[in-house]
Amino acid sequence: MTPTARTLAHARKLGFLIGVVERYNSFTRQRADLFGFVDLIACRPGVGVIGIQATTGDHHAERKAKILANPDLPTILASGLRVELWTWSKRGDRGKRKCWTLRREEITADAPAPVAESEGG
Repeated sequence: MTPTARTLAHARKLGFLIGVVERYNSFTRQRADLFGFVDLIACRPGVGVIGIQATTGDHHAERKAKILANPDLPTILASGLRVELWTWSKRGDRGKRKCWTLRREEITADAPAPVAESEGG
């Protein structure tokens, strides 16, 4: 099961109305996210509308950096869209059965900007 499918199922269990906004471009053979980082849109009364980036736990840091580096992020957040990063990892005690675990992180306007890495030389 993909992180997107896992997120869809979990969000529906939480009572969200949710839909996929990520599209596959068959000409370039690449996936295109809404605004460059939104895979899913979820909404629920009392919570509002959330743009979700879904991925595996191994890619949490790089996806967060990608979102924070997006030049349109301040406009998106100021317009009222909440942005969350949902990552899925198998976790559990050593020697015990591992279960899929969700890590949710809300991206806010006061989140620190990613530090640009310089190539050594």
